[in-house]
Amino acid sequence: MTEQKPKIRRSAAGAQKSRDDQVVDRRRSLLKAAVKVISKRGLTGVTINSIAAEAECSYGVVAFHFQSKEGIIFAALDHSAAEYEAFLARLNASERSPAERIRHMIDTDFSRKAAGQDSIALWLAFWAEAARVPSFRKRCAALRIHYNKAVAADVEELARQRGVGIDAEQVAVSLNAMISGLWIENLLLPITVAEGQRRGHDACMAFMRHYFPRDF
Repeated sequence: MTEQKPKIRRSAAGAQKSRDDQVVDRRRSLLKAAVKVISKRGLTGVTINSIAAEAECSYGVVAFHFQSKEGIIFAALDHSAAEYEAFLARLNASERSPAERIRHMIDTDFSRKAAGQDSIALWLAFWAEAARVPSFRKRCAALRIHYNKAVAADVEELARQRGVGIDAEQVAVSLNAMISGLWIENLLLPITVAEGQRRGHDACMAFMRHYFPRDF
């Protein structure tokens, strides 16, 4: 009499989890494809077909997950913002000083992983269209306000620790504007990505050193 192996049954909850994971993975791959296409073509040149081709799937798959071109390009922006926030979160910010948090932000903004060419090109594409498309301007403005407030809070705390009287909001807005300008500069100049990142990083550190020489 042969021994029968017990049948392995997967629970409904396990099957649902597996399907959910597949959906998350598929959405992530589509968003990465969208970022790549936007970086190459800009927002006006993006179509659902071009994203599907980059992701090696059908038009219907992209439409099923994001419904429209606007849906996926906004999701691509949110995806890039979330990845950036994830890099910032690696610092364990609650246990770090405000100077460490600002330095980490500058490091992140000029790192290949968090601020590579595709990611920067996506942000620039949205900024370029923001002047004429209110929905783009509104979303980009909300993100910019969020980042400015976060940096201003760190600058204000650091200034208080050092007994320095400065306009924290002005310093934060200036630093973030400087980073954005340096991103553009690095794309335009005939220099390597690594060189542009180094120059941008050094310039931002020098800017902050003007206010806090002990920390930068």
